[in-house]
Amino acid sequence: MVKLSKTGWNNVIIFAVMGFILVINLTNKKIFSVDENLNNEQEIALIGPQNIILTLSINDIVAIERIGRTWRATPANISRQALDQMMMSWQQSMGEAMAQAPEVDRQFSLEVKLDIAGQEQPLALNFYATEQQLLIFNQTTKQWLVMPIAMYGQLFPQEIFAG
Repeated sequence: MVKLSKTGWNNVIIFAVMGFILVINLTNKKIFSVDENLNNEQEIALIGPQNIILTLSINDIVAIERIGRTWRATPANISRQALDQMMMSWQQSMGEAMAQAPEVDRQFSLEVKLDIAGQEQPLALNFYATEQQLLIFNQTTKQWLVMPIAMYGQLFPQEIFAG
């Protein structure tokens, strides 16, 4: 066994722990950084999981508001479970950024306003459904996003417009 003083052993332990932390950080960066960089370059969160939606208004016809941990829709055409799934879709949706603005007929848009906790101005989005894709214009950032057309049914269930 190597004879070291108490200070010497303390230095050995400190360097061993620092080496172990360095190994963990390097492997963590190799495992997670590639996937995160790819996703950050291609996809942008519609709302973002860290943002809390307080109210959602669709064309000033349908209003959805947060009541504690649940949601209330006015008019109340949608079941609680479907409403919870709809709002979860809003929270988790990701779209790909578009390089240039597409040609759309602006009269066929759905205008959505979202009040987000901690933000003074509501987030204003315009949705345009085509045969192949769902186009979103973020009026706040002046950015276009594209999603699969299947997301339209998750973000805007048919029951929400019934009645």
